[in-house]
Amino acid sequence: MNDMIDNSNAANRHGGLVLWISGTWVMPLVVVFISQSRGSAWSATVFCIAVLLAPLPALLYLRRQRSRLRACAANAEEAAAQLKLQLDTVRYRTSRLREELQVADRQARLSHQLTLLGQFTAGFMHEFNNPLAIVAGRIEVLLEERKDDPALCGDLEQMLSEARYMSNIATTLLQALRRERGSEVFEASVPHKALEDVLAAMRPWAASQGVRLVEEIAEVPRVDVPEHVVGEVVRGLLNNAMQALMGHEDATVWVRLAPYRTAGAKVVIRIEDNGPGVPESIREHLFEPFISHSNGRERLGLGLFLAASLLDIYDGRIRYETREGRGASFVIELPPARFTRGQPYHWFAGGASE
Repeated sequence: MNDMIDNSNAANRHGGLVLWISGTWVMPLVVVFISQSRGSAWSATVFCIAVLLAPLPALLYLRRQRSRLRACAANAEEAAAQLKLQLDTVRYRTSRLREELQVADRQARLSHQLTLLGQFTAGFMHEFNNPLAIVAGRIEVLLEERKDDPALCGDLEQMLSEARYMSNIATTLLQALRRERGSEVFEASVPHKALEDVLAAMRPWAASQGVRLVEEIAEVPRVDVPEHVVGEVVRGLLNNAMQALMGHEDATVWVRLAPYRTAGAKVVIRIEDNGPGVPESIREHLFEPFISHSNGRERLGLGLFLAASLLDIYDGRIRYETREGRGASFVIELPPARFTRGQPYHWFAGGASE
């Protein structure tokens, strides 16, 4: 841009000089013709032609300068466009870097929170397991002492089952927070049994909340996931669904164990409800911890994060799907167990028998 201004100033100076020269270069010729023709008509004609031709060099020079200035202006416009493009690129990169820094900052804070949570949970579980073991031991003693009372023994067995379930979840929770699989040895679990246990425990609360539980459980093979993990994930999803359905008419939750037909495929559990569903704004971050603290279904803490982490340890998956009409649908995928002596071979040979 500065070069174009300097060129324009130089052109103005040279143009004035050329215009002055263009008016004098024909004077010698005019003097010669006038002296030779001694005032004839021919001399007047020559004089007029000379006057008309006098500005010709200036016109040619100015035309050349105009072409040069146009070229300079075009170059300047192109340079300005390139600078604008570079500026837009810098702005875009700056915006991306700012977003990446914000994401990195959130991840760093989240990692710090999870570290503190893991430290707190480790200490809490140590203190939690001791009295829990005492309670479980005392229940076992009571079962032996009151074995003549069937009604009381039934309640005690239910309490003992819940205490052992809590102990199993406490043991697995740290692994979920650390996202690593321990050296535990477990037997392949039966999905429909885990579902039935959870439904039996949740049904009284669902009835008190006016929520209808619908079971659609098909026959599937065993899965390579501990039974208490399957139960914990399903229990958490049912709890979320029933909380979302509070105050809704015809509140219904469907627990579906999809038929297993293809060898090697995942065993699929679906937990669906006809509630308000999950807001679209948080669906991409649904399985991340501490996403939102607003009311209703948008309130997300550690529940779904822990469910996804638990399943990830055992090569399982969980995802969210929109449900036709309204509501939410959470899909749990569990890896089928390898062929063992206790499993029918047809699960792996060609799918379930019709």
